[in-house]
Amino acid sequence: MVVLDYGDLYTYREKFYSALRTMALVMDRRERAEEVIAFFEAAIADLDGRTADIPREEKKSCYIGGIAYRGPHGFQSTEPTYPPFMFVNAANLAYDPGKSLAELEHADVAKEQIVVWDPDVLFVDVSTIQSDPQASAVYELQNDPAYTELKAVRAGEVYGVLPYNWYTSNYGSILADAYFVGKVLYPGRFQDIQPAAKADQIYGFLLGEAVFQQLNQAFQGLVFRKIPL
Repeated sequence: MVVLDYGDLYTYREKFYSALRTMALVMDRRERAEEVIAFFEAAIADLDGRTADIPREEKKSCYIGGIAYRGPHGFQSTEPTYPPFMFVNAANLAYDPGKSLAELEHADVAKEQIVVWDPDVLFVDVSTIQSDPQASAVYELQNDPAYTELKAVRAGEVYGVLPYNWYTSNYGSILADAYFVGKVLYPGRFQDIQPAAKADQIYGFLLGEAVFQQLNQAFQGLVFRKIPL
């Protein structure tokens, strides 16, 4: 028996890499492990390189709701250190660098706070549509008077992203989401990126198969597009 701590792709990335190397040692696939690690490092560096020099005052503010956490949740469920936001240096209104890592892993934000923030752009983890229909973030954005007056909702700046952390994490989806988020927030820096094609490039390397359309179909075609409200 080999016990692993799979870490994560942001705060505990080295634990993730250590787990990959341990599995590779057991399975005699050390070369593949190093290829995977190099792939993640290159993608994360690419995302940061495209966005690190953008001044804070030039960034659109953003928030993601409906984050899965041991199942689907509504719009108040978020992640202050949502990795796709962190990788593209987004102006995530839920992020408070003064809080502990434990406090930043997941949060249920008061509806009143979201209204006060009034983000420029909203993202929705589409796993939310698998909850009770009237409890989903999409339903809330369509029907809750507090949310329908948000400027992003009124402007149609609400976008669906792939879930990545239901009960465990899909690191490929994190990278795919990050490229889409970057494309939305900084279109000039991501002109060469077609999010669906980029997702399939990522999945193709990690899984050996292009699976984006299959995933998208599982979430009513709401991934990497504006959500109709």
